[in-house]
Amino acid sequence: MMDTRQLYVVGFGLGLIGSLVTVVSLALAEFVTSAVIGLGTMFTLALGLVNTFTREDFDRDHSLTYRVVNWGGAVIVVALGLLMLTVGIVSFRTFV
Repeated sequence: MMDTRQLYVVGFGLGLIGSLVTVVSLALAEFVTSAVIGLGTMFTLALGLVNTFTREDFDRDHSLTYRVVNWGGAVIVVALGLLMLTVGIVSFRTFV
């Protein structure tokens, strides 16, 4: 089974790739304003990815409740990363 940190990395990575594809497709379709807004999304996902590697609380021994909630958050991040990847693919097929 994957570690919680690995789930966060996968989710943020998928989201980052999806937002990159979205920004590129919007830029190629000459929707510059929307592409700039997408850059904000990329920046936020990149900060989340960097934070995943710099957080020390993954290495601590926490209560079962904390671990379950943290794992649930990681699953939500993976789901949102998949959603962002889907949005990127759909926008690429639509605009390019």
